[in-house]
Amino acid sequence: MRSGWVISTVILMAVISMGCNSEVQGKTSEKAALESKAAESEPILIPVQVELPKRENISSYFETTTRIMAERRVDVLSKGIGQCLKVMVEEGDEVKEGQILAELDKQELEARLRQSRVSVEQQKTAYEIAEQSLAEGIGAKAERDNTRFAYEQAKAALELLEVQIRNQTIDAPISGVITKRTVQQGMMVASGAPVFSIVDPNSYILPINAPEKELQRLQIGQTAKVSIDSAEDKEFTAHVRRINPNVDFTSGTVKVILDFDEESRQYLREAAFARVKLVMETHENAILIPKDALIEENARSYLMVIREETPAPSQPAPEKPAEKPAEPKQFAERIEVQTGLEDSNSIEILSGIDDKTRIVTLGQHTLKAGSQVVVTNAQEQIVSKANQLSQDDINEALKEMQKEN
Repeated sequence: MRSGWVISTVILMAVISMGCNSEVQGKTSEKAALESKAAESEPILIPVQVELPKRENISSYFETTTRIMAERRVDVLSKGIGQCLKVMVEEGDEVKEGQILAELDKQELEARLRQSRVSVEQQKTAYEIAEQSLAEGIGAKAERDNTRFAYEQAKAALELLEVQIRNQTIDAPISGVITKRTVQQGMMVASGAPVFSIVDPNSYILPINAPEKELQRLQIGQTAKVSIDSAEDKEFTAHVRRINPNVDFTSGTVKVILDFDEESRQYLREAAFARVKLVMETHENAILIPKDALIEENARSYLMVIREETPAPSQPAPEKPAEKPAEPKQFAERIEVQTGLEDSNSIEILSGIDDKTRIVTLGQHTLKAGSQVVVTNAQEQIVSKANQLSQDDINEALKEMQKEN
């Protein structure tokens, strides 16, 4: 950016110079000599562009990238075994907890279930007869106990089959959105095979890893500005909900969990890439200047400002009326300043200037302290002298000005 200012300033000075040269042409040599002699006695005015500081809030940020995650995410595994008869949902469908997702073949298990029920009735009858015989004194206690054990075993086998049949129906363990489906109608499904993935969109969070040195500046409730690649035209707000007090041994970072505002959740997607700017500190009503106006040398910061000197009024001769007061002369002055927070465009000035200080924002890097200047707008000067410059020079100058702005 500094090189752009230099180019614009040089072109501007060239424009003014060309304008002066064009005015000299066509005059008589004697008059030109007199004007040239008068011009030599006048100081050279260096054109500069100035701005006043502005009062705004400014914040410092910790910037990082991450991906959106869901705290409630479930990979649904099949508990049953058999051929898939029907799939009820597709990827992207919203489901409720307990909703049926797929059905596996139950025919063999249902046949075994009927057989088991018959066995339970048989064992129940045998147990009841043995119990009655023992009560009448014609049966043995051991026989009664054996029939009771067989009856209990038959009931347990029946309950196991009932569980196996229920497992042939795959249902949703949580409410959410189907993000993955691996089962197909007609395929054989084994016990423990992953068949669906479900994500609860209300549980999206933003995990970030902050450097250890930032731990003391982290607070619950801190605000972050978030931009997401899948929603480029929007900026979202998130807040710190949880801070892990431990530092990761391998990375030297602290894990921080941020929550999104409720109205933002409709735009979120799991694993979407996010750029995060966590607000670490904010100064309100700060004095701000354009970042590029600052001159840095030997770890110190300077600004070029405009100082005015009003000439003392001269006493008019008795026979002549008083002349119009002379315009104030403007000089460049270099002052040291103390800086504070900064962002991509502006920087805070803590001391050295006030709200009325006029700061040189174009041409300051080649300007010397004490030089007499004229405040102007470089872009207007370039356009006004367009007929004296080549089109390439005009385009280049305006392009550099747009970059600076």
